[in-house]
Amino acid sequence: MRALSRLLLFMLVSTAMAQQFLTVPPAPSVSSPLRFADKLPAFEAKDISGRIWRPADLQDKFTVVYFWSTSWARTSDSIPEYAHGSIPDILDLPEIQRFYDQVKSGKTIQVLTFCKDYESGDSVHAQDYMKQKNYTFPVITDWVLLDKLFFERGGAKQCVVNREGRLSYPSRSRSLGSVLFEVEKAAAQP
Repeated sequence: MRALSRLLLFMLVSTAMAQQFLTVPPAPSVSSPLRFADKLPAFEAKDISGRIWRPADLQDKFTVVYFWSTSWARTSDSIPEYAHGSIPDILDLPEIQRFYDQVKSGKTIQVLTFCKDYESGDSVHAQDYMKQKNYTFPVITDWVLLDKLFFERGGAKQCVVNREGRLSYPSRSRSLGSVLFEVEKAAAQP
């Protein structure tokens, strides 16, 4: 009986100790609210469909602005090794297209992308790529304007413009999905 008591006591203590060391703390929240700062400066830019975009077009809605390049697509059919563990921005384009399809007829969120290929304003390569992939989201190819408007992006692949025309630069470490989730949450607020 004594051996059984010791065995039970040992098992109880072992279980308690194991729970102490094996308990996984709750995961921190993946997303945090978007913080908006600088107001977007005046600009005028034509997208590859011919639409002229101005700051007024970005007001009264949340605008997801995504920066991308076809340079990864030009180098190889397979995705090459990439520096610093970053994912080539073209891998996010299917998600951008799905999100664009979801919000394009709504009144609270829109999508605008900047393709940073070739000569500034050269839309031929972006048009060809868009056609090849059946993408329909808006694309501006003026990367000089991109650098003027979004100079603080610090390598971020996306930013968000709120209803008042103010910019938010989500952390580079945040996934596109978490940023889109935060935009939907913010746009649902009155």
